[in-house]
Amino acid sequence: RQIIDVLVLVIKRDRLALLWLILGTLGPIAAGIAFAIMATGGEPISFVVSIIFGVLAGLLGFLIVLGQLTQRLMYSNLQGQPGAVSALIKNQLRRSWRGNDTPIRMNKTQDIVYRVVGKPGVVIVSEGVRSRVAPLVEDARREVQRIVPGVPVNLLHVGSDGLTLKEFFPALYKIKGRVRPAEIVVVSNRLNSIAKTPASMMPKGIDPTKMRAPRPR
Repeated sequence: RQIIDVLVLVIKRDRLALLWLILGTLGPIAAGIAFAIMATGGEPISFVVSIIFGVLAGLLGFLIVLGQLTQRLMYSNLQGQPGAVSALIKNQLRRSWRGNDTPIRMNKTQDIVYRVVGKPGVVIVSEGVRSRVAPLVEDARREVQRIVPGVPVNLLHVGSDGLTLKEFFPALYKIKGRVRPAEIVVVSNRLNSIAKTPASMMPKGIDPTKMRAPRPR
């Protein structure tokens, strides 16, 4: 039922979605049939097995294409929404990383700063207008250097003057580093226990726990 709902939504929002889904499904099936005809020599069991593998590959192709289309639709819906990075960190950050989808800094114009920890060290992620969020980023960077000196601090910015949502994770995972898994846990726990709490850094009237990107429509 859930797959059907997603399928209907994707086709409704993307005119070419149905075409890509058909190609992704029928392509592997056609390849399986062609292989069965040309390579099995008419041997019945091999012929049937080839057809079955082709059908299974077609189903896999359908799911892969649907997943890609769904992800593209999600990025399109979230782009430009305050808190969009929060949704990505919460739902798509690799398990080898540590991150909190609650902002660590925010101003009244809803420029936001997040913090994630991984193999490259600490990555401070800003969202909004670069010039407005820069003071918050610098404050967060100094705090990290004070609490975990010697750990590399990297900066990424998502916004109209920076990375798109689609570019965020490729840019994040491209950063090189040598922090070991056990050290990632230690650094993350230390920052979470000693760093200023998100609520203490928010302008009055803003609840950081409510800063979430809206669900894709």
